[in-house]
Amino acid sequence: MRLNKYMAIFGTVVCISILQTNCASTNLSAVQMPTATAAVDAQPPNCDDPLNYYSGLAVQANNEPSTVETNTLPVENGTGVCLKLREAIRLSMPGSKQQNDKKAVVLLKELKRTDVLSSGNRQFINMLLQHVSQRQNLRIKIDAQEQRLTNTETQNAVLRNQLETLQSQLDLLKNIEVEIDKKERSVTSPINE
Repeated sequence: MRLNKYMAIFGTVVCISILQTNCASTNLSAVQMPTATAAVDAQPPNCDDPLNYYSGLAVQANNEPSTVETNTLPVENGTGVCLKLREAIRLSMPGSKQQNDKKAVVLLKELKRTDVLSSGNRQFINMLLQHVSQRQNLRIKIDAQEQRLTNTETQNAVLRNQLETLQSQLDLLKNIEVEIDKKERSVTSPINE
């Protein structure tokens, strides 16, 4: 009888401890759940794969370069930062009607200053910013070379005009010299006779 009494007390204690453990773990998971959610929310937004988005735009540009519609790709992640990244990609796409490297550089520099994006997205932004900046620098150098070429052509035209003027003056002087020579011969010829 004593054994049954101890077994009952032991069973009761085990049941109570199991219930307390279960309740404590439930309360603990309930308390930890918001912090886990906060940790998930604190993670930088992943803007899908910007390289895939860029590739999709490039495929569209290669299919129909004259009618590229860059707004047809799906936007799964609608955060403002991701939309800015997609806009920068769209503006930096070579060969599209919407290409605007100046605006793309502004957006990319703005995105680079934020610490919101994941490291993969930041690496893509740095690469794209470097690419677009180099393209802008090349355009500036090409424009400068074209300006120098225009200036050189203008100077050449001025020099050509001056050369033609000098040549005509030289021809006039030669004609005058020939006339003077003829007059001198005519004057010296009668005396000799």
